Amino acid sequence: MITIVFITFHSEQIIFEHLKEINNDYPVIIIENSLNLELKKELEHSYSNVKVIVPKKNLGFGAGINLAIKESKTNYVFINAPDIVIKNKAIKDLVNSISLVENFSLLAPTQSNQFIHKNYFEKINAYEDKNFLEVDWIDNDFIINKLEFNESEIFDENIFMYFENHDLCKRIKDRNKKMMICKNIEFIHKGTQSSNPKFNFEITLSRNWHYSWSKYYFFKKHYGTIFALRKIFPNFIRSIKKIVIYSIFIRDYTKLQCALAELKGMFNSIISRPSSYRPFEKI
Repeated sequence: MITIVFITFHSEQIIFEHLKEINNDYPVIIIENSLNLELKKELEHSYSNVKVIVPKKNLGFGAGINLAIKESKTNYVFINAPDIVIKNKAIKDLVNSISLVENFSLLAPTQSNQFIHKNYFEKINAYEDKNFLEVDWIDNDFIINKLEFNESEIFDENIFMYFENHDLCKRIKDRNKKMMICKNIEFIHKGTQSSNPKFNFEITLSRNWHYSWSKYYFFKKHYGTIFALRKIFPNFIRSIKKIVIYSIFIRDYTKLQCALAELKGMFNSIISRPSSYRPFEKI
């Protein structure tokens, strides 16, 4: 048995559609990061297999998943986002695949259109057969085998958004643990459609801030300061160019704010300030 987990943030318009696809034999835990108590009541009233946890504050992705994993009663936890579509048959096939792979840390389906985005990096000289492929990195939509982790916090909670999967996979790879792809099971990733579109600007600000913060943090954590500075430098140049263009030549205040968010997230990470920005706060 697995527990299916969603992290939601103003996802009222889409989460109900996902739950319709899931067999009610599977327990579902939802971490409701927009702190919507009414949504909790509605979901738990509508679906007997759903538990909604409303934390005291927006936890982001990694800390939200850690909380859901701690609350789960199964050894396997299937991590989903509201902008990922996976059918009940695919979930069933994925669950059936668990018994066919020994001692895996992560097990994932494939993204339906690999030409748009490949949700994994293949491992050099990897094990492969007609059903499974061993990989070095998985982007999203995967089963976590809790038995393969000693940590109480599987995800690094310093990271609020972005690069949390990179960090997890890097640590798994460093321990020579297995990450596997089910080649014949597919999902659809709609991308950046997890939240209500009316909040697009605020969420874009948050994405830009946290992408820069998390990119520098990840590379510094695993490869050192000099390497991290080299990796973030192109982002710095692009941000400066956009700030100049949108403040002087085009005068687009919305895009200027987004460019400033990138720069400020980067600056905060470089000087070792925590990943503190949250949507709907002033930058």
